[in-house]
Order: sequence, then C-alpha cells, then structure tokens
Amino acid sequence: MAVPTSPAVLTMKGLAQEVLYGTYGSGDVTGSIHMYDLINGGNSAGSGNSYPAINTGCTPNPHTRTALTLATVYTSPSGQPAFTLYYNSTIGAANQLEPGDYLFTNATLTTPAYSGSGVSYKQSAGSASTRICSTYQAVFTTDSTGKILGISCANPQYF
Repeated sequence: MAVPTSPAVLTMKGLAQEVLYGTYGSGDVTGSIHMYDLINGGNSAGSGNSYPAINTGCTPNPHTRTALTLATVYTSPSGQPAFTLYYNSTIGAANQLEPGDYLFTNATLTTPAYSGSGVSYKQSAGSASTRICSTYQAVFTTDSTGKILGISCANPQYF
C-alpha cells in the first residue's frame, strides 16, 4: 500500500502505520513518533516503535546522504578556535554553495551550524574544492537551522 492522496491531511500516526505495516490508517503504534526514526529506521530518536530501514535504493535519500567538508572556518568577531563545517555532497564543490543551502557542524549533517546574532563565519584558505571563494576569504552567516543567509568574498587583508 502507499500513503493515500485523500484525505488531504496526513498524520504522523498514519505515516508510522504505513512504515510499520504498509497500511496507512490501521495498525498499532506505541509511544511517540519521531520523523528521524521514520526516515532513518530504528528508534534512536526516541520513538516507541523501532521502524524498518527505508528503501535505500532511491535517491536522493536522507539516509544515504554524505557530507563534504568546508575549508577551516573561524567565527568573526574572533575568539573561537578554528573548526570545520560540512554540507550535503549533492551540492558539489564548495563554490556552488549559495544562500538557502545548509551547513552543519558534524559530518552526519544533523547539527545545524548557527553563526548567532552579530556573528559570522570566516573561511580560511583551503583547496579549490573546499573554498567558497576562489581568491578571497568567504564571510557568511547562517540562521538557527544552518541555512546560509548570505555569502560575500572579501580580501583577507581587510579582516
């Protein structure tokens, strides 16, 4: 069975029933339902049921997403040690990143990179595939979901 097109409102319980039994709208579901577990399988996020692994043969698939590394990054104003940010490999080279894409602080792409109020990220030099800007440093900000709000390339001598 598949998730129906009617009724127009889908429910988490119905989706959980579909994943567990292939019967949207019927079947016992115990405890809480976490979307992470529905997508990735198991119950590591705290679902009452352990869900089967999803069909990994389809793409794009959150379960099989891989991360690419952004060159070393600092916070600006400074004071924090250098660290690494990651982004989804489907974007390609770092210079393909643009506002609206997402950055993460871990390679599993589950912890959003939030630059915070009045703080921006400053990218140091790296290989061509890991730099946002080809010649100059990239300065960018993200919101609490890791979504890139803005990117600019500036000469590092002005930092």
